[in-house]
Amino acid sequence: MRASKLGLAVGIVVVLILIGAAAYFMSKTPPPTSSATPTAPSPQQNITLYVVAYKGKTADFIQFAGQLYHQLHPNVYVKVITYPFSQYLTNELTVLQAHSSQYDIVEFTSTSSLRFVPYVVPLNPYVGTLFNMSDLIEPQEDFGGVYYNATSGQNVYIGVAYETDIYTLVYKKSLFDNNTLAQQFYREYGLQLDPLTWENWTAALDADKFFVGHGITKYGIIIADDPSHDIIDAYPAVFGWWYLHDPSLNKGTSGGIPTFNIMFYGSPAPGCPYPLPDFNTTDGIQALEVYRELVSYEPPPNVTAVSYNNDPQLYAQYAPAAILFVSQLAYLPPSVYNDTYVAPLPGGYAETGTSFLAVSKYSAHIQQALDFLAFLVSPKVQIYEYLYFHHFPISKEAFQMLLSNSTLSSHEREILKEVYQAAQNAWANPPNIPPTAQVLIPTFNQEVYMYLLGQMDAQTAMNSAARSWINALVQTYGPCH
Repeated sequence: MRASKLGLAVGIVVVLILIGAAAYFMSKTPPPTSSATPTAPSPQQNITLYVVAYKGKTADFIQFAGQLYHQLHPNVYVKVITYPFSQYLTNELTVLQAHSSQYDIVEFTSTSSLRFVPYVVPLNPYVGTLFNMSDLIEPQEDFGGVYYNATSGQNVYIGVAYETDIYTLVYKKSLFDNNTLAQQFYREYGLQLDPLTWENWTAALDADKFFVGHGITKYGIIIADDPSHDIIDAYPAVFGWWYLHDPSLNKGTSGGIPTFNIMFYGSPAPGCPYPLPDFNTTDGIQALEVYRELVSYEPPPNVTAVSYNNDPQLYAQYAPAAILFVSQLAYLPPSVYNDTYVAPLPGGYAETGTSFLAVSKYSAHIQQALDFLAFLVSPKVQIYEYLYFHHFPISKEAFQMLLSNSTLSSHEREILKEVYQAAQNAWANPPNIPPTAQVLIPTFNQEVYMYLLGQMDAQTAMNSAARSWINALVQTYGPCH
């Protein structure tokens, strides 16, 4: 889903130090001995599992877990190969399409997940025996890790979410918990300044006007507007409020039809095997107008595109709040991080941004690769993802272990609590049907960006994007009747 994960590598020396610390910790609290415990290969067999991922802290966590796994199973080595985000997808699919055994485990994002279906091992036979899916936060796993097979009528697990990541609101407590500012904001707008109380996007826009208008901060609430990818995440984060409150859009669903999600109606169109786009409706236009107003309180999009590469820095230096993936909190300066808290998006929801790992069908070590994935998402390994890499676990039990850890600061536990709660209500997602990455994202982003630049009106932009999406649906699923 996200367009890049900033590459602040931990480094091999640091990883080795952490392995020693982890070995001590695990000697005190060994990994679970349930069915999720990996099965070691025979003593005579030495194997290396090759994991391909994009560069960043999560790749470092996977390598770190691989070192822990090797300590428990000395005959198995794990090597993580990384590529820049812009290169990983082409590289992985080229290898998989050649039926090569070069990679044992591959990483993919939510919006690219269905392109991997033909090449990865279905996990359904291992659910309940090797993988405890009830311990994984469901909305995180569902958006990319599961797809609906229309032929069999079955939901198929194709990958495992190895972390929790949500796109939601973060804010500086020193500003929003300031009594003087709060009283002034209430006098001017009749609203609480506390983001946890915001029921709609009007409150967010009022906060923008307040902070920028009074010269308290240079920018308002930072939200991405980079057309290369980020708009496809930013728009549904805003549009989710309208989708939630309009039954004519959601058709009684929670988050829409799986894989189509909220940028399509919540039920198929008459005579169609699929739903049609819904963002060119009155609701969709209103959400787009709010998005543009949010952007107006930050660097102009034709001067400085706000992206996942620079929004943590813009927030840290110039803004009272931002809509970020919570994994990006790891890249904030300590002083800003310690002042930052997390809230759901206005109205009480969030968006999912999880990445996944899957086992290649062409791996020569399928069972060992499955075992390592089960080990990676086991609770007592998952806690290291937060403690050492400041990304959030996918395991519910790991969250509870961290929340009850009195050695963590109250600030850290508050962030963990808010992320855990919001992650279970993170349904405001863009589509991840097969043509998403190649067709839907570029056509939607370009039209919206033209609108943000003032070169196209809202209705024309959304109608044009909707036509492109419908053409992609017809080519993928066939025409309506």
